[in-house]
Amino acid sequence: MLFTTLLAPLALLALPFTEAKYRPKTHNVIVGGAAGLVYTPSVVYAQPGDTVKFKFQFKNHTVTQSSFDYPCTPLHGGFTSGFNPVAPDAKKFPTFKVDVHDTDPIWVHCEQVDHCPSGMVFAINPPRRGNTFHKFLKKAKSLAYDDYKKRSEVDDEPEEVSGVEQRDIISRITGRADAVSESDE
Repeated sequence: MLFTTLLAPLALLALPFTEAKYRPKTHNVIVGGAAGLVYTPSVVYAQPGDTVKFKFQFKNHTVTQSSFDYPCTPLHGGFTSGFNPVAPDAKKFPTFKVDVHDTDPIWVHCEQVDHCPSGMVFAINPPRRGNTFHKFLKKAKSLAYDDYKKRSEVDDEPEEVSGVEQRDIISRITGRADAVSESDE
């Protein structure tokens, strides 16, 4: 009886240690910067409740959800950070967070001209077999030739572009959010 009386309270004390509680993590990813046209790291394995925090470095990049089949095309209904131009001498860096709700793969690319076909892609929880990150990257890079070929077949006559579209294009090229065209001046 004495043995049982002493062990019961000790067993209750041990309960919090036997239940493994998962503490959500924040996975940090660098977007561009000194490493070039890449996300560093290019793959994160995250649990539900985790957050992936993207920190933009110099140049002008996005974090845009895509799909395995279309790596360089924004996923309809998916997330996007929008363009985040950062100067080379910047001291503050914009961030973008993605909350992980399950362990399904999330495919990401940069929408900046030629960045995705140059290999600027990322994945959260990609399968280790089948549709792997390596295959996703290969698909993205294969688009470089196809896109170049399509651009070379474009008509010589330019289409009309609105002022807003023009500012967006100039911003992508210069990396400056406050860029204006000659027609705006």
